[in-house]
Amino acid sequence: MKPYVTLFIYNIKATIHWKGLWTLFRYHGDVIDAFISAKKSKSLRKFGFVRFNKIVDAQKAINKLNRFVILGNKILVYLARLKGRKVWRKVSITGDSNRIWKIINKGW
Repeated sequence: MKPYVTLFIYNIKATIHWKGLWTLFRYHGDVIDAFISAKKSKSLRKFGFVRFNKIVDAQKAINKLNRFVILGNKILVYLARLKGRKVWRKVSITGDSNRIWKIINKGW
């Protein structure tokens, strides 16, 4: 699996669609996908993510689009600090019919 680079975009106007975000960022490199959360941050601002194929393209997008004003909102663009997902998996113990639940940290 290729190590994509994810950017965090903060203060997105509510009327912007993920396709608009993708279009804006694609001018700065090979965008893999874009996502705008339906939820808002604790400060009630919309946020989203854009994933790039290369770190060079992501850095170029940060340099060009951080503090860029789009539809009256100044967006902030950062490298995303993603936490690994926690996945529950059933594990059986050899020689015993009891089963335990074990949490496994996956670094995605």
